[in-house]
Amino acid sequence: MSILKRFPALCIAIGLLFSAPAMASIFSYITESTGTPANATYTYVIQRWDPEDPYTPNPCYGWSKCWITINHKHDANGSPGSAVRSIVRVEKERYLAGVRDAVMRMESFPIQGTARHVGDPLTSNQECVGLFYESKEGGWSPNGRLLPGSLCGIAPPPVGACKITEGAVNLNYGDIDEVSLENATRAQNINVTCNLAMKVLVIASGSDSGRVPLRPDNSLYADLFLDNYPGEKGTVIDVPANGTIPVEVKSVLHTNGRVAPGYFSGSGSIILTMP
Repeated sequence: MSILKRFPALCIAIGLLFSAPAMASIFSYITESTGTPANATYTYVIQRWDPEDPYTPNPCYGWSKCWITINHKHDANGSPGSAVRSIVRVEKERYLAGVRDAVMRMESFPIQGTARHVGDPLTSNQECVGLFYESKEGGWSPNGRLLPGSLCGIAPPPVGACKITEGAVNLNYGDIDEVSLENATRAQNINVTCNLAMKVLVIASGSDSGRVPLRPDNSLYADLFLDNYPGEKGTVIDVPANGTIPVEVKSVLHTNGRVAPGYFSGSGSIILTMP
């Protein structure tokens, strides 16, 4: 069977300041929030950074200093607050592919930890934790922003505005023979609820460039869809204040050569963000 897990609260990006990119490469989310919107602690996961196009420019190339930091969106304009930590300087890297290489030499993904926000509460532009580029090593850079290609999940309640009501989505294939595996489909609805009226982009992602691996030998994997849209492109929904909107989550199996008999399983993330 294939199991699609939703992490506690809003592990799924609900609301960054920036528009979600057409091709996201950096995926992060907040699994738990505690405190208040003005004094909050976030438990976060930066899940993965997929390979970059070799000629995508580094937005801080040529600065006198440019740090890549783990930070949170502190202000409504998207600038960061106090960094969880500063990873590496990258002002000499012309392209994002080089920035990624520099970060990968210093960090292993997924990256997990906690971040704090103390300051003005954000409402329509929700909090998220991700990888930022900025001129100051410790954070608080007015010119700092999330790296291009970031899909950054916002905080769930009680600090954030939206959540998925189901604890997990279990797409169970049961007993299935090898000849029936290719394009086998299972689907189930989730429900997104918000305490503010919000337009939400819902994303579904697996750990292997969006796919969900189901066997260690890569002989079987699943593609994810939301309301029949590819999972990493997602679906946009309008959620009324204190209302709920259903979204269909679908898994489609694909094979790569012969698939040995036996149990199969995998997990992905559902991410809520602002379009």
